[in-house]
Amino acid sequence: MTRHHAAFRTLAFSAVLLAFPINAAFAQDVTSIADRLKALVVKQGLDIGWSNISGDASSMVLEGVTLKAMGESDALPVGNVTLTGVTDRNGGFHVDTLSTSPFSLNEQGLAVDISPIIFKGLSLPAENAADAMSSLMMYESAAVDGLSVKMAGKTVFEMQKAFGQMTPLDGSNPMAFSGGVEKFSTDLSLIEDPSVKGYIQALGYSQLDGDIKMTGSWQPTDGRWNMSQYDITINDVGTLGMTIDLGGLTPEFLKAANEISTKLTEAPAGSDTSAEQAKLMAMLSDATFNGASLRFGDDSLTSRVINLFATVQGAQPADVVNMAKGMVPFALMQAQLADLAGDITPAINAYLDNPDSIEIIASPPKPVSFAEIGAVSMANPQDSTATAKALWSLLGIQVKANQ
Repeated sequence: MTRHHAAFRTLAFSAVLLAFPINAAFAQDVTSIADRLKALVVKQGLDIGWSNISGDASSMVLEGVTLKAMGESDALPVGNVTLTGVTDRNGGFHVDTLSTSPFSLNEQGLAVDISPIIFKGLSLPAENAADAMSSLMMYESAAVDGLSVKMAGKTVFEMQKAFGQMTPLDGSNPMAFSGGVEKFSTDLSLIEDPSVKGYIQALGYSQLDGDIKMTGSWQPTDGRWNMSQYDITINDVGTLGMTIDLGGLTPEFLKAANEISTKLTEAPAGSDTSAEQAKLMAMLSDATFNGASLRFGDDSLTSRVINLFATVQGAQPADVVNMAKGMVPFALMQAQLADLAGDITPAINAYLDNPDSIEIIASPPKPVSFAEIGAVSMANPQDSTATAKALWSLLGIQVKANQ
């Protein structure tokens, strides 16, 4: 893995990792606390270090923080991490604000710049907390004002105002969460491959911009996790929307799954991990799939593609649509899904006639455990058609257009 690839992976988990060092500011034995912190970070698949700790309990700075993926030799220099408003809470700690320094990476013509990552209301529970819920690290809000990626001095990608929020648990009400990106953009004119560049220009795209919206909820008592919205909108292209509804993801389940995952990660190469894998498979009987959807709402992309093919073939757009309709049953047959053509073809044809939206919905009549899904998937390893039909029925999959 190259260093800048590792950087992207590392930054994706910075919310979890950068919070851990708070314990060191209150300890008399910095070395033993540092060892404990490293052990916690290892459980997240990353390693962390710092050169010095300055300040006091109310406002402290971890200086020269570095992060790296376990097994990687190159560490990512994050810089200073500042924590303010730290108070003791039930043996753990509450941090009013945790913020990183602005981050920059410049390597082999690739330059990445990220504004400070700021967390508000970060909760760091006590070690060995008996309550599984109290073992989860939560925050009230997180924000990054900007991120840019440049190649050879030219901006390839920009993001503005990424944010996330969590509402605390209130009695029997589920915890709500939301987030998104106010704006992102990418410059397609920088693509150098002549064949790809030609098609992009023919479609009329030189730059893409859009936004991301996400909302959901989690009920710890029964583990119901429902992401009711995850929409990626690209202007003049369309909106890709996803939802997913799962059950059984209780704090106890998540804690046990994390412990097993850690054991599997830390196991030496070639060692016997069959016991841990068996436990993990058994746990999947408690996690259920309640439903999901994948939807594309068109905003001119489909008509642009149809017109492009018509121009290339010297045909009319209507001819391209009819040809595409004729290819759908053949494509399903090639994919050994001919038996599902009656469920899929009408929706695709309706969408091609009037490109508005097309959606794949999984809505089983009752929650299905992941163990059952796995069993059905492996029941006929030599017969992909039978497997597809069984899963289609088990998950209650439908394809709908323009609804």
